[in-house]
Amino acid sequence: MTLPPVLFIHGMWSDQAYWNRFARCFERNGLTTHPVTLLYHQKPQSVDALRRIGILDYVAQVRDVVASLPEPPVVVGHSMGALVAQKLAETNRVRSLVLLSPVGPRGISPVRPSVLVCAAGNIADALRRRPFIIPEWNARYGLLNTMSSREQNVVYRSFVYESGRALWEIFRGHVAVNEQSISCPVLVAVGSEDRTTPPLLARRVARKYGADYREYQGECHYLSASRMAIDHVTGWVMRQVA
Repeated sequence: MTLPPVLFIHGMWSDQAYWNRFARCFERNGLTTHPVTLLYHQKPQSVDALRRIGILDYVAQVRDVVASLPEPPVVVGHSMGALVAQKLAETNRVRSLVLLSPVGPRGISPVRPSVLVCAAGNIADALRRRPFIIPEWNARYGLLNTMSSREQNVVYRSFVYESGRALWEIFRGHVAVNEQSISCPVLVAVGSEDRTTPPLLARRVARKYGADYREYQGECHYLSASRMAIDHVTGWVMRQVA
């Protein structure tokens, strides 16, 4: 049996290293992985160039990666990367789609009290479309809230600048996705304690695509270190590609 490639798309403030533990587990199961670092997220960063980048620029970048692969991939996206993955699957052949802690497209508003607290320190950055890093307190509250203090410190120190334009487009519902154009199997999964893309929002994304849905008890938004998430997603993908 020939197994498809797996394309990983990270979320805000990250790079391809977000997927290291996921990639190792997938590769042990015989899958070839292709983690993408989104435009201008590699260090050292060109922050001025990042100022001009929006969600659809990330989508165009990932489409070019898909075109270079030998066959349609499994696509796994996290948070903003899950929004990029949804838009990608609308127009590209995809073997299956995994949306972790997903940002929803137009019609699924991200505005919830915990989301506003998480984003409060960067509203001005979104309005001015300027690159930014989430303040540490907001990250600990909204992204890393179930992790130990040591883990929070390590993750926060790894963060890179993100596009303020991309954050503005998320809040404005700039990216529309036609769910009828997505015919592959879809998994939507989220941590039960996620304050950035709360389970309520993830369930709405799952309903949009008629997706399988899973909530990881006790987990936060940052799922890259979750053994529960890694094992479950790997198992789900292997069942789809078998």
